[in-house]
Amino acid sequence: MEEKRISSVLKYLAAFLLPTIFTLMFVGTLDNDTWFVLAEGRYIAENGVFYTDVLSMHQGLDLTVQQYGFAVIFWWVYSALGPVGLYLMMLGLNILIMFLIYKICMLLSNKNVNLSLLVMIVVDLLLIPGFVTTRAQMVSYTVFLAVIYVMELYIKTNKMKYLWWIPVLSFIQINMHGSLWWMIFLVMGAYFVDGIKKPKLHLQGYRKKPIVIVGLIAFLVGFLNPYGYKMVTFIFTSYGATEIVNMVDEMRPFNLRSAYNIILFLAIASSMVLYLFGNKKQIRVRYILLYLGFLALGLNTVKGLSQFILVMLLPMALMYKNVRVEKVIEDAKARRAMMTWCGITATCVAMVLLLTIPSSVENHPRMALVEAIDVLDASVEQNGEDKDTLKIYTGYNWGGYAEYRGYKPFLDPRAEVFLKDDILKEWNNFILGRMELEEFLNKYDFDYLLADAHDAGMYKMRSEDYEVLYSNEDEGFKLLRRLK
Repeated sequence: MEEKRISSVLKYLAAFLLPTIFTLMFVGTLDNDTWFVLAEGRYIAENGVFYTDVLSMHQGLDLTVQQYGFAVIFWWVYSALGPVGLYLMMLGLNILIMFLIYKICMLLSNKNVNLSLLVMIVVDLLLIPGFVTTRAQMVSYTVFLAVIYVMELYIKTNKMKYLWWIPVLSFIQINMHGSLWWMIFLVMGAYFVDGIKKPKLHLQGYRKKPIVIVGLIAFLVGFLNPYGYKMVTFIFTSYGATEIVNMVDEMRPFNLRSAYNIILFLAIASSMVLYLFGNKKQIRVRYILLYLGFLALGLNTVKGLSQFILVMLLPMALMYKNVRVEKVIEDAKARRAMMTWCGITATCVAMVLLLTIPSSVENHPRMALVEAIDVLDASVEQNGEDKDTLKIYTGYNWGGYAEYRGYKPFLDPRAEVFLKDDILKEWNNFILGRMELEEFLNKYDFDYLLADAHDAGMYKMRSEDYEVLYSNEDEGFKLLRRLK
């Protein structure tokens, strides 16, 4: 009995540590958005929530900090533990995501442990390369899965008490990552439709009134945030602009131009085959709606694929619940030996990787950018300049780090903020050569220019009005200072 218990513990360790090891191996740096989120969190922790932009050089830009709650927690973790703390926070949230996938599958499969663990591993391995990162979306994935788990518990037990978690989840979501708040209601909508009782159409039928009541309360709870209705409507006013789609890869439609997308395409095709050969009597309309709905969203914008990955294989736990994965190896001793070996190996590898978390976590973003800002600091100090009044040119990708270092740049990755006053459109025109360099410089009167090779006009410029303070040709970075 003791041997069996140890084998079971090692099996769980192996199942949860395998994706964690994969994350440690392939996700080695902080996401680029980390830096402006830290700048937001630092400002809010010290001064309170802000309603006009305080991070960039522009004046009077109204904004909604749609991840203000996450930003503050992010800053507190960073203040206490540094970059490694943010990385560990990401790993912890991913383990919670895995746990919720496992719990949902256990519920659907009538406690088929091995099948549930297998689905959990596959889903997370598909999610990791493109979506497991140091961003607020990790909280959203957790809430997303928690809503599904709560709904399944309600259907399984017919007890309304589980549904009362949904207003709580709504409050967490709107205050941690408001842009994805509506996902809660997309999920609830699928469950509401399946509440209609029509067995011939695979509509399961269960009490819909509690879902409606709790859904309305969860909707009203969404307004309990510092920005009110602006947070609720954020997603409708901040996405879809041509300038954002042109610049942000994750906002573009799905294509097969990357190895990761090809893997996802194969996974989608495989899931469809599994649906065809599974026990169709077990399928439910809610799963079809979630599958097709989030697939359509993911094909329209790569960012939406994350939710699809999370729901793609969950119904397999129901359709294949009578399949015993352990029968692949008939001999009980061989199974225990394999689980023991996998558990010990995974534990040892994970411990080694955790103790040597990639040093690049400390060094991100690109070292040339860090060095350029160091030179900028020295120049500002030498010339007795005020960080708050300086006008710093940065492109879209690097402004967040400048903000983290205390400067107010021209642009940063918060694309939706710069849709106002056509700032983003104007920069886009400049990058594409539709606006002359001299006209751009004269309009904004920059004190410093932080240019990379993507800003070809800025990077290659020759002007008697600016001196080069820093240049790294290998990484394509330059820092220039305007001569007074």
